[in-house]
Amino acid sequence: MLKKGICLLFFLSCFVFCRAQTTRNDRSLNAIYSGGKSGAVRQSDSLYYYLVNFKDPSRTPSPKFRLLKRVSYNAYILSSVQKINAGENIVAVAPANSLWKADDGLAKLSTDHPNSTKLVTLVLKQANESSLAGINQKAVTVSSNGTTLTVKLPLKQLAALLENPNIIFAGLVRKAHTELAIDNIDLGVNSISAITGIYPGINGGGINLSLKEDNYDESDIDLMGRSFDAAPKSANLSGHANIMATLIGGNGNSYIKGLGAAPAVRYTSSDFANLSPDSTPYFKNYHISVQNHSYGVGIENFYGIEAVAYDAQLYGQDSLVHVFSSGNIGTTTPATGVYNGIANVANLSGTFKQAKNVLIVGGTGRTNIPEALSSSGPAYDGRVKPELVADGEDGTSGAAALVSGTVALLQQAYKKQYQKLPSGALLKSALINAADDIGAPAVDFKTGYGRLNALEALRTLTEGRFKNGSISNKGQISYQITVPANCSLLKISLAWNDAPAVLNTPSALVNDLDLKVSTPSGQALLPWVLSSYPALDSLTKPATRRRDTLNNTEQVTLQNPQAGVYTISVSGSRVTTNAQAFYLSYSARPSNAFEWTFPNVNAQLFAADDNYLHWQSTYGTTIGQLSVSYNHGLTWQPLAGVNLADGFYKWTSPDLFTQAILKLTVNGQEYTSHEFTLSKPLTLNVGYNCTDGTLLHWNPQPGASGYTIYSIKDNILQPLTTSIDTTIIIPAAMQTSKYFAVSAQGTGFEGIKSYTIDATTQGVGCYIKTLLADVTVDQKIVLSLSVGSVVNLKDVTWEKLTGPDKYQALGSTSVSSSALSYQFTDPSPKKGINYYRAKLGTTDGKIIYSDNASAVLLQTDQFTLYPNPVTTQLNILSGDQKDYELKLYDTMGILRFTKTFNGLQNNIPVKLIPGTYVCTIGLKGAVLYKSKIIKL
Repeated sequence: MLKKGICLLFFLSCFVFCRAQTTRNDRSLNAIYSGGKSGAVRQSDSLYYYLVNFKDPSRTPSPKFRLLKRVSYNAYILSSVQKINAGENIVAVAPANSLWKADDGLAKLSTDHPNSTKLVTLVLKQANESSLAGINQKAVTVSSNGTTLTVKLPLKQLAALLENPNIIFAGLVRKAHTELAIDNIDLGVNSISAITGIYPGINGGGINLSLKEDNYDESDIDLMGRSFDAAPKSANLSGHANIMATLIGGNGNSYIKGLGAAPAVRYTSSDFANLSPDSTPYFKNYHISVQNHSYGVGIENFYGIEAVAYDAQLYGQDSLVHVFSSGNIGTTTPATGVYNGIANVANLSGTFKQAKNVLIVGGTGRTNIPEALSSSGPAYDGRVKPELVADGEDGTSGAAALVSGTVALLQQAYKKQYQKLPSGALLKSALINAADDIGAPAVDFKTGYGRLNALEALRTLTEGRFKNGSISNKGQISYQITVPANCSLLKISLAWNDAPAVLNTPSALVNDLDLKVSTPSGQALLPWVLSSYPALDSLTKPATRRRDTLNNTEQVTLQNPQAGVYTISVSGSRVTTNAQAFYLSYSARPSNAFEWTFPNVNAQLFAADDNYLHWQSTYGTTIGQLSVSYNHGLTWQPLAGVNLADGFYKWTSPDLFTQAILKLTVNGQEYTSHEFTLSKPLTLNVGYNCTDGTLLHWNPQPGASGYTIYSIKDNILQPLTTSIDTTIIIPAAMQTSKYFAVSAQGTGFEGIKSYTIDATTQGVGCYIKTLLADVTVDQKIVLSLSVGSVVNLKDVTWEKLTGPDKYQALGSTSVSSSALSYQFTDPSPKKGINYYRAKLGTTDGKIIYSDNASAVLLQTDQFTLYPNPVTTQLNILSGDQKDYELKLYDTMGILRFTKTFNGLQNNIPVKLIPGTYVCTIGLKGAVLYKSKIIKL
């Protein structure tokens, strides 16, 4: 009976403690951190540590205790100088074990897999010999750096190790992996391509950018000549890094789709083996103002070592911008943190993406639908992450790269106008204020504040639509702006680089600023705020207007604002530092406005292909009539009725080589695009690549008046010469590089350039592609010659090697004006190996020789075997086509392999253990051939 009573009491106590939890996973997390000695003082720091369940988490602040870590929505780890008992707001309390110092993933791993050994990073209060006492006895030290120590640790020792009061945090060492790359990037989606025509010269020039991941290929023709050395680079060359660098700032040398956002930016690379930020001197000494991070680890819902470090760096170096991809695990469910067990949310791939001051970017497609795999917020404490989305149809890596390139454009434009770099917080406020809202209204945890609109962000800076200030605790600063009549949307966005919080803190925000906007009629507008309660229906609720206590970005919007003077107020609700700098961006978009963003100035679209047309409009869901003109606007052909709210139209263009103009007619108003080119890229081939020149040829373009040949000079693809024919010889003296491209010329316009090719890697030497020699069934040898071109080629003489450096002419073949392949049969080859070459004669008397080709003519029942030693395949040449039998015996005389063959050339896979084997070839039981074969 006593046992039953004890069990009932234990059950009721567990029920009371866990009743406020929302999921079974919450209870399992609570179990991880519960289990310390009741009422025990934690060694020498005179503090009690508790796992406490609150009835109302918003009422947790108390001078009696300090919140250290949030375990679930209602449960916290806290420290207190006195014992804590259950009360009005405290539903349950239990002593906490030392695992609260570890990140959630490590703590859970130590309880689920205690016998495993992992690399763990420990953060110490002090770095001296006495402070490390006891640590090295329980763990093998791998590396140390100041107050950070990396150890190889059996996880069953973790809890005891964390009893050491000098250890303040423990985190699992992880390895980064790149997020997926993007195919078919479209700079029109995010209005990046529109910048070229409106802001000539804004191309990233003068901006230094770093890519933190594996190294890219500096000799890539879209990147060459713009790299500089700074931090140690990864030894691994990565195709992913090449794509990221190209999206950020490729200059289009390779092809039209090799053009990135900021084609004049300068690059360097930094190894992402170390997940912590590169040193501040690295950025300052090399004048690096933006770094791209297109990689991740697993879901990490806590404020860890890297999150603190990135926030600290950006708080101290205001002009630096770190851009991270949100991750490609948007359909996964977090297993730790406040949002554990809730599918498709809170799955940012890395604690570094939980930082406040970095910019997190998710992925969306060209049709404004967020990609399912793009990782979603909220951050571990309910903050808005990602802040932006950009074109990232196959992953968020490329979306981040596009934003990094855009940041370089914004930095260049601001520096050109104000002679200094802008604050990263100013750029964040401009970017989120300019973003196009494509998800739930105002803000949501999937798309943040919306889709990147690079053009409007740049206009925010160049038109001076921003304010800045510095505020102290309980202070307030106000600004006034005038909104004209007939506006469709007013937006005001606040951002600041916040001071770093302490490791593993329940809430990352340190300095809490508040934004408020007062209308001309006196109405007070508060920012849009999302529900952070850990339930899917709450996290997907539309934002509401209220005070924001979590984010260091805030936004107020107003549809169809009345004209007049608006007052923007920023107040310091809680500023724990001396003062907090902040930045505001604002815009008032006119009603019934329309602007083409693609095609832009000098745009080239693909003929007979799908092209995406882009615009920005404030007509709402009005239907406009789209039409096209192929005669400079004299006549128009209707295309479709389009919903202006979509912002795009997928156009399958006709197969034409021409200029064209688009027109959108809405409510009687006509909006025409810039004139653009419609064409197909030509296919460039190498006819020959001789020492004295290179012959190029390509398919004709109907309607072309001529062609322009390009080559790379000074790292840029530049016009080299012109031709009215589809074949040209480029003399060696004229060549500036081994790279060539060609475009067709129309009347007053130019078609899309071909892919840029390397003339030395096209499989064509000096006329000759290949010369092959093959044995026929009737014991003759056929020579097959393939050439790249017949221009100036007269004849082919077929020669056979008869002695040392002596060749005999077997015959000759005249060259046809259209044939690129030729054959000749040696009617009487000798038994054994035969060597041949082709001698080409040109119309101007030059002689060109091929390399030798060989063929082995064997007698009946004669064989040649190679290679020896053999790895995976044995090749057998036979003098006759009979049913021969191959046998392989080991050194003990045991038959290990047998195979029948009956061809003149036979390729036989050999799957045997390494060793020496006796090989025989027989026919009807009689052994005709015997040798030794070594199998590797």
